[in-house]
Amino acid sequence: MKRRTFLTLAGGAGAATVMVGPWIGRSRAASFGAFPTGTESVQIPEGQRAKKVLEIFLYGGLSPWETLYFVRDYGRPDAAQHPNTQYYAYPTTNANAIAACGMTEAERPVGTDTNGAMVELGPFASRLALRGDIVDRTRVVVQRHTLEPHEAAVPMALTGRPVGQPNAAGLGTHIQRARIDSGLTPDRASPHAYVFATGGVSSDNVAAAAAAGTHLGAARPLLIKTDNAAGFTALLQRGTVGPGRASHDSLVQAYSDQYQGRLAWGAEGRVRSPRTDDFASAFATSTKVDAIRNVIPDDLFQTRSATTCGVARRSIPHMGLAAARHLLTNPTEPASYVCVSDTGLREASGGGGYDTHTDNARDTAMNFDNLLKGLTEIVNAPGEADPSKLNLDDTLIILNTEFGRTPGRQGGTGRNHHPYGYATAFIGGPITTAHKGVSGAIGRDGNATKFATPAENRMAALLAMGIWPFAAEGFNVSDTPSATGELQAAQQAMTKFLGRTA
Repeated sequence: MKRRTFLTLAGGAGAATVMVGPWIGRSRAASFGAFPTGTESVQIPEGQRAKKVLEIFLYGGLSPWETLYFVRDYGRPDAAQHPNTQYYAYPTTNANAIAACGMTEAERPVGTDTNGAMVELGPFASRLALRGDIVDRTRVVVQRHTLEPHEAAVPMALTGRPVGQPNAAGLGTHIQRARIDSGLTPDRASPHAYVFATGGVSSDNVAAAAAAGTHLGAARPLLIKTDNAAGFTALLQRGTVGPGRASHDSLVQAYSDQYQGRLAWGAEGRVRSPRTDDFASAFATSTKVDAIRNVIPDDLFQTRSATTCGVARRSIPHMGLAAARHLLTNPTEPASYVCVSDTGLREASGGGGYDTHTDNARDTAMNFDNLLKGLTEIVNAPGEADPSKLNLDDTLIILNTEFGRTPGRQGGTGRNHHPYGYATAFIGGPITTAHKGVSGAIGRDGNATKFATPAENRMAALLAMGIWPFAAEGFNVSDTPSATGELQAAQQAMTKFLGRTA
């Protein structure tokens, strides 16, 4: 077979099996994520590291003023400097949403920001406040960047890099690569990382959560569209191969071995061919679909309904959270990373769950409350030890979003895109009561005065899991403002997101 012909077939077969996931196979590069000598000062002790990550991407841009970053003294109607801004921009619609959802405006302090302002959970996060055990392990982090379109901000939030950079990779990719290179589970059939995406997978670049960057294809997480999961489970049946599966696989393996042999160059070994490696990895995985189905059963994404704020309908976020719970707590092959894209119980006016150009109060209250309802149900409460639920001692939960919403009005009831000061949250894992609180600050005008970057968000998550983030496929010192070396960059990310100095 000619090289061009085989690569054409390999590309086609890889495209057919990539949804099953090329996570089997070892990189020929040095072990990714291993801490180099001299980095002991930024290594979290083994017993305090997160073993898994649940990332919830609040797709559309969560308004922080009513949710994670509520400062009572900012923007009151009687404040002469900035009237009718932030939470108080919509006193009537906010009150209506609070009443419809059974929320309150009771005080829910999180901590003091670097400006000295007391930050509380907003009323739309009332359900989270009911779980003091979760709040006690929550660190709210102010972030900032300058990209206003979703198409640019979404990949920035999910990879830590602006769109177009070749090494932009999702957090799950880095984690999966580190797990593969560790060699601890060489016979594992299922992936270490998953991305459940819906909505603007292509148009808004939500698929960036599964971007491979410059990692080999084996590191790419399994991407499943939650609202079309039946198509994925059908692929696991390998119906197009039929009863001749064994003969088919033997033939493809023979062609693959033959081609691999042609890439050998005497005593120098085999030449580099990343696309061939990706094909071999995807093919090896496709032969193990029976084992994969033991981890990913056909009913993993069964339809789930929810009633929130008086509205009852199918809840795609609850479907994703239930699947994440199953995979992260699997007794034989637990996932190390799952990303759930929250598109809301009801899609916001601009798309996703939180792109609230109109009806900010109604949609943010409903969708965030719906998310928190599903999340708190899968996290063990104090005194509970359900092995099928998440344990905050070994699980880091990340509430991430591409940007916030403007502190002032847009039109009659909405808020526009605002990347200049917004809030994310790290919950559990290495964050204990000693590390909770607020990192950074947003001023009265709604702009961040002290903040972290999306790249530091990704670095901190890797460090929380004991993964060194600096590598050609990972991050650089320049991704951390003012850092002059890798140790300083790692320390800054840890201090901002994990509240740790070591």
